[in-house]
Amino acid sequence: MIRKFEQALVKLESIIGALSLFLMLALSLLQIITRNFFDFGYAEIEIINRNLLLICGLMGTVLATSKLRHIKIDALTIFINKRWLKNICCPLALFSAVVCAFMCYYACIFVLDEWEYAPANERWALPFNLIYPFGFGLLSLHFALNCAQKKQ
Repeated sequence: MIRKFEQALVKLESIIGALSLFLMLALSLLQIITRNFFDFGYAEIEIINRNLLLICGLMGTVLATSKLRHIKIDALTIFINKRWLKNICCPLALFSAVVCAFMCYYACIFVLDEWEYAPANERWALPFNLIYPFGFGLLSLHFALNCAQKKQ
């Protein structure tokens, strides 16, 4: 049950990442064509591309975490006994899940503050900020799923 849920989640994340990459490349190409051939460009495309790059990066991070291919900063694992390492992997994953859950909470506060204090002419780009809580929430979920499935 958990495995099927995670597979569906990974498929959705892959689709979001691929679509944002495709859209970013298409908009960049459009911007290049309009600037080089018609001597004008759209400022909004730059803002959209910046946000699409962030979406691609966060979806890549989430996918890497789901497959245990994320960057690990625990340099001490080289010196730890394999048996001890197996025993502490799940608590470390749970700790990471809790940290990402806190980041998700504060990202929600950030998004609400941005909506409240953003000028009216910049509000069209604010839905892109939802990637922050969405990304951290997915990271937290994947760390918890990794522990629940004992993938370590």
